[in-house]
Amino acid sequence: MDIPVRFLPTQTIAPETFVIRQLVGEGLGPTAAAMNSLVIRGQEPVIVDTGMPINRDTWLEHAFELVDPADVRWVFLSHDDIDHTGALFEVIERCPSATVVTNWFSVERIGGEALLPLDRLRLVNPGESFTAGDRTFTAVVPPVFDSPTTRGLFDSATGVYWAGDAFAVPLPHEVDHVEELDADFYRESFLAAQRMISPWHQWLDPVKYQAHLDEVQALGASVVVSGHGVALRGGHITAAYDLLRELPVLPPADLLGQAELEALLALLTAVPA
Repeated sequence: MDIPVRFLPTQTIAPETFVIRQLVGEGLGPTAAAMNSLVIRGQEPVIVDTGMPINRDTWLEHAFELVDPADVRWVFLSHDDIDHTGALFEVIERCPSATVVTNWFSVERIGGEALLPLDRLRLVNPGESFTAGDRTFTAVVPPVFDSPTTRGLFDSATGVYWAGDAFAVPLPHEVDHVEELDADFYRESFLAAQRMISPWHQWLDPVKYQAHLDEVQALGASVVVSGHGVALRGGHITAAYDLLRELPVLPPADLLGQAELEALLALLTAVPA
């Protein structure tokens, strides 16, 4: 009983900036999950997160259609969840000139699988930056997150902000632009996703949280892209921040239970192999 995973056409969201897109669980319910990662070309190409382990070979093919492994200079990990590190060690092996940009807590947590090569690490903590040829990248903690290691990435050259799991939204089908989603569906699905990612939202100090949102929004990102959503631009970015400001007063998200699991199992067993 395999969960279906489909690669979508790679999307260009800014000059030399590409989203490798996957859709997980399509056809098994009203929505599916987006699984994204980035390839940023330029003087010193960067890979941002490395997909899932279940289809790492296909992910590697998509990534290296965009950039020669020998040219990759940086691999940025937004956090150490397995759907963001699926091909990490293969990328390290195939990209001998690449430095892994992360933080020490991620190194410790990934160490449960294998130790990252310490001589190929750059530790970048919140607010710190590194230069990759023709651009500077800054680590910025997203508005919400489910891992304590999470750092978003802001590209000064294009204004793209990679937000890790934040700004996620379940998708009813393949979606290229947020305008393709019904506005009411987007609002409810977006808020549900943020609350599931960060169940601690209900205990937030609203004043401190709003200050953090202000700092992230002040980046002035031209594009905000999530590991699990649709790229946002212009007014859609502003609208997403407005939704995020509601989180401290919202109840916890509704979670799937045993009845939903049994319905999913019935659906999976009914699908021809």
